[in-house]
Order: sequence, then structure tokens, then C-alpha cells
Amino acid sequence: MTRRRLMLVVLSVLLFAGCGTIPEGTTPHAVRDDVKQQPPASVAEPDPDLDAFDLVREFIQKSGNREAASAYLTEEADREWGNDTSLTVILDTFATVPVNDRQASDADAPPDGIETVVLQMNLFGRMHQDHSFTPAIGDEQYDVTVVKQPNGTWRIANPPDTVFVPLEAFKASYRAVTVYYFDPDRRVTVPDLRYVAAEPVSGLPSRVLTVLLSGPSDTMRRSVVSPLEGITLRTNAVVDENGSLVVDLSSVGDRPIEQREQMAAQVVLSLLTVTSDRLRLLADGQDLISGHRDWRMRDLKSYDAPTRPDSDQLGMVVADGRVRSLRDGKPIDGPAGSGEYDVLSAAQSIDGSHLAVVVRTPSGPKLRLGKLGEQLREINRDARTMTRPTWLVSTSEEADPTEVWTVADGEVIRVVRTGGDDWRALQVSSSELTNFGTITDLRLSRDGTRAAIVSNNRVAVASVVREKGSVILRYPRRLQPSNIQEAVGVDWYSQDTLVVATELGQAPVVSLSVDGLKADVFDRNNLQLPITAIAAAPDRDVLVTDSAAVSSVPGVGQLWRQHAHGQSPDAIPFYPG
Repeated sequence: MTRRRLMLVVLSVLLFAGCGTIPEGTTPHAVRDDVKQQPPASVAEPDPDLDAFDLVREFIQKSGNREAASAYLTEEADREWGNDTSLTVILDTFATVPVNDRQASDADAPPDGIETVVLQMNLFGRMHQDHSFTPAIGDEQYDVTVVKQPNGTWRIANPPDTVFVPLEAFKASYRAVTVYYFDPDRRVTVPDLRYVAAEPVSGLPSRVLTVLLSGPSDTMRRSVVSPLEGITLRTNAVVDENGSLVVDLSSVGDRPIEQREQMAAQVVLSLLTVTSDRLRLLADGQDLISGHRDWRMRDLKSYDAPTRPDSDQLGMVVADGRVRSLRDGKPIDGPAGSGEYDVLSAAQSIDGSHLAVVVRTPSGPKLRLGKLGEQLREINRDARTMTRPTWLVSTSEEADPTEVWTVADGEVIRVVRTGGDDWRALQVSSSELTNFGTITDLRLSRDGTRAAIVSNNRVAVASVVREKGSVILRYPRRLQPSNIQEAVGVDWYSQDTLVVATELGQAPVVSLSVDGLKADVFDRNNLQLPITAIAAAPDRDVLVTDSAAVSSVPGVGQLWRQHAHGQSPDAIPFYPG
């Protein structure tokens, strides 16, 4: 078996294995004098009987812990290695082999007491200095020089410049967390996946707050805003005598009450998965919001409500050229349901008030937009192909939705309301996606800050950047590029989770974290492959169309059941968004 094929096999196994997390830098120290620092854990010395190859192997296994790994280095190498907080996650099947495995000549042999170990590995992803993860693929190889010390033990003299951490080692030591920012309109909270050291557990809240206050990840920095910008911590987060976790912010100044409420939401939501304590939010020692001292989730406004379809919106389906309700299978009111339009695909706005349809015409597909149940305005845009449309969230509860995205002949298009019932098609700059291939599916996230795409049967996510009236897709990154190579559709399961339909027999439907680190495969039982369409939304069953009909499932690990009103095997289901 070739190393490339071995890599694909191992990655396929990892796809079923679930998630890992990635390390962060040093733990911040509390400013308060009454907070005792934990003494550093003792570092075990390497087994003195290790040969050079096993020494390098153990060094890599421990590289997620800077102190533990340093014991494998010479004193000089220790001073230079691992000072960067970024790292590379590799597969667990790395190898340490002699140089002569590469057919080196005798003239290349090192002198006694020096051994060259060839470190061979397959990449899984990278964690950057901003504590975010991006997938990676490829082979890496390094020559590691190991020298024998006067006491007879081996130590590494020139470790790789990059810190490499095997997947299982990093899963055991580090933790994924979600910190929250806001969309540019400051209406909707937006999750940003990051990674911090899991130990010590008592320091998790402070580590999460440090990441939160450092600002959005590099790929999201131009897509979201942070009401906490410029804010620092006066102390680490500590539990007081009343059992509340105290978060004392500094430099809040005279910021208005609305912004303080948004700051409170960022802190409470970001700490939700790392503490069950009540939160006491202070600003320079005083209540962040006067009269509101202790905070829990229930004290927050529902900042994610605009991204969640109302409970009475059960979804729709396009079948036989008509849009039908998944509530009862009946055609919806208006020309989109009556058969006046020959509908190819459709999307309902998140608030349920508007509909966008791609219709078949003699001159090619056309996009129509308007209020649900009424005549829909045709958009002046000619194309030979047009993807299923997707809506941007409204800027306020009172405002009608104003923007729809689609891909026309490979170009990303947003259609914007220019006043009244007038709409205009504008091109979205997507030059960074040029090398990704032709886009065959695109779904705008329901908070409007990301776009998920399928191109060349692979899945990617790009950030939506809005600047000076223009919209750009930036920082595209492929998710699980070695495993998901036969994608046919994608949708947003939540703000930070995708579902993907594929032509892979063993993984026809996959759930992916938005950064591609975590992958879960849905049960394939009761599905009649292949899958041709997929739809998802928060608090909704996942819907797919297989060769028989539309089926639904509540979640990973549960059984698919045919939807009572899913219609034909050519149906295309969709939820608002």
C-alpha cells in the first residue's frame, strides 16, 4: 500500500472518530494577590534506554505540552524550540526512520554519537496564533539530528521549527471552545471556534476570556464586530465566596447600556461550555450593568433568534415544478405553487415572509423574488445555470429581507433590494475561490457572515466581508479535503455546523464543524442511495432526497424515516434561510 493510499485510509477512519482540539499558549496569571498559583507539574525525563528513533517518536507524542517535550531536547535546542503558539496537527501514523531508508551513501553517514532521524508525517491541520484551526493536507519530512550526551542518553539537537502534535495526543490535551462576536449590524451573535489548553480546568474561564478579548480569528476579523474591542481583564476569572465566577473588565468607560448588554452576551455565551457557575460581570470593580449583578443564560436577549426559523415554519419542497409545504404536501399559494412558474429550486426568507425561486424559461433559468404567495419579480440576469438561492438575514425585525445570493454560470451573485419592489443583481468578488473550481452549491450562513460552498465535489467555507458597499468572499478553506471528495450539497445545521450530502457509500451524510476539525457521519440505514439534495436548519430534522423520496432524521446516530410529504425522488427540500 502506498503512503498516499495509507493516508487516505487513515483519514477515512478519522472521519468517523469525531473531534479533536488544539492547544493554546500560556495560561494567564491572576492579578489578585489572593489567588495562589498552581506549582508546575513535574516533567518526567525520557527513558535513558531510548534509542534515537524512539526518542524522536516520544518527543512528537509529547509536543503538545511544551514543558514535557523540552526534556527531549539539548539545552541549546530547548532555548529555541516551541516559542511560537501556532502548531501543526498530524496523523498518528507518523514514522521515524533511518537516513539509509532513503538510500543514502556511506559518505553521508554521521559520526559516532550523532544520528539523523527522518521524521515522516501526514498533515491534518494547523492551529494559528489566533487559536483558530484550518485544515491542511500533504506529506512532510524532516531530518532531525539526535546527539548522544556524556551520560549516554540521546537528545534532539535540531527539532523541526514547527511544533507537530499527533491528533490523538492533541485530542487528549486540548479543548475546543466557542467565543462570540456580532454581525456588522450588531443584531446577531456569531460563533467563532477556537482552541485552548484543557488543563488546568480551573483556568479554563480565564483562558477563554483571554481569547475572546483578543478579538475574532483572522479569517473572521473583517466579517464580525466585537463590542468588547479595547476591553481587558482586571484579573483572571475567579470564584468568590458566594460561588459566583467574577469577571472584572477594565477600560469599559462610558459605553452605552446597549453595548454593555452586548458585551454581557459575549461573555456569558463564551463561558457557557466551560463553567456552570453564576457569572458576576463587573466593569472596573462595579456592576457592568447597574442593578444586574449575577448573570445566567436566561438573562440574555435572544441574539441568535433571527437565525432560527419560527416553530411554525416546517419547511418546503420543490417537486414537479411547484413549491409545496412540508406541513401537508399541498402547493403553496401563488404562482410558485400553482404551476404558473416551472420552479427548479427555491428559498424562503428566514422570517418566512418572502420567497426566491429559480424558474425554467426558454432562454435559461431565471431568478424571481417577492412576497410569499404573490407574483414574484423577475431579475434581469441571464444564465445557463443557477444554483439554489439563499437569503441574508433581515437587518431588523421591522425590515423586509433585502438580499438573496445565488451562483449564475459560476459567478457568485447577490440580488439586493434598491427600493420598493426593485431589485438589482450585483457580483460578489470571489477571486480567492478561482482555484477551487466551479461552484455547484452555495449556502449563506443565517447570520450572514460565512458562505458554505460545494465546488469540484469538495466543501469549503469562506468569510463574507462587507466593505465600502462591496461584498467579498475571503479566506476560503476546504473542510476535510481528503475525506469529502464527492460532495453534492451542503447546508447550515447551526451557525457553526454544516451538513454535507455526498456520493460516498460509507458516509452519505456528514456533519462538519465550520472549521472542518470535527466530523460525524450520520447513520445510512433506511437511505436508498445516492443522495441528491440536503436541507438543514437549527432545531430541525435534517432532510435529504435519496433515490426514493425525501427522508428526515433528528440527528447523528438516529434512523432516517421517509417524510410523509416529501414528494418524489427529484424533490428539493428547503428550510427558511
